[in-house]
Amino acid sequence: MLGYRSSFQTLREAESAVKPYARGGHENSANMALHLELNRAARPSDYAAFFYLRDRLTSIRKIFDLGGNVGNLYYCYQDYLQTREDLIWCVYDLPETLSQGRILAGRKNARNLQFTGDLRQAAEADLFIASGSLHYFDKSLPNLLEDLAARPKYILINRTPLTEGPEFAVVQDAGHIRVACMLYNRSKLLDNLASLGYGLVGEWQAAELSLPVLDRPSSTIRAYTGLWLEHR
Repeated sequence: MLGYRSSFQTLREAESAVKPYARGGHENSANMALHLELNRAARPSDYAAFFYLRDRLTSIRKIFDLGGNVGNLYYCYQDYLQTREDLIWCVYDLPETLSQGRILAGRKNARNLQFTGDLRQAAEADLFIASGSLHYFDKSLPNLLEDLAARPKYILINRTPLTEGPEFAVVQDAGHIRVACMLYNRSKLLDNLASLGYGLVGEWQAAELSLPVLDRPSSTIRAYTGLWLEHR
């Protein structure tokens, strides 16, 4: 009865169910513009990220931004943090999004901003950011990291819906678009990252975001999660 508003076992199942109603999904041009606008100023959960970033930025030469849209966080964080002049901020996203990001970066003369469709470039990064993006990938973060030739020292996860129950997929209905997302188990995520040498340094709630689960009300995400981890 709920159709694409149901929960699903896998991300692929959720993507298949919502495909006729997705309206372009992540590559909808209106969605790109909306997220750029949302990040013109820091949101509440960004300030927790700033706390951990501010004393470490002098040692960070490259940032890999997973699902970073057209460089939203890059433009936002420049107004709040003092970064190195030689910093490289590398955004990974879908092809059409990357194309639009390059055009925007040219207009803004954002010389430190780069774009890539190659996950292997994360091996060269000091900081790996997954802000508002981790739940859109069918591979968990530990699986993504274990394939890298070298691993980043720092990991920033922000605005991600995590559960303490079984993992499953749902569809986010934003009105103008609909996209599938995965709810990863928080404890399993941290345990798997610990096996790769990462320890949890800080955790916070991104209370500006929530995710209803209509057929599993007890699994509704009241607030998204933020995490800061460091390789030991």
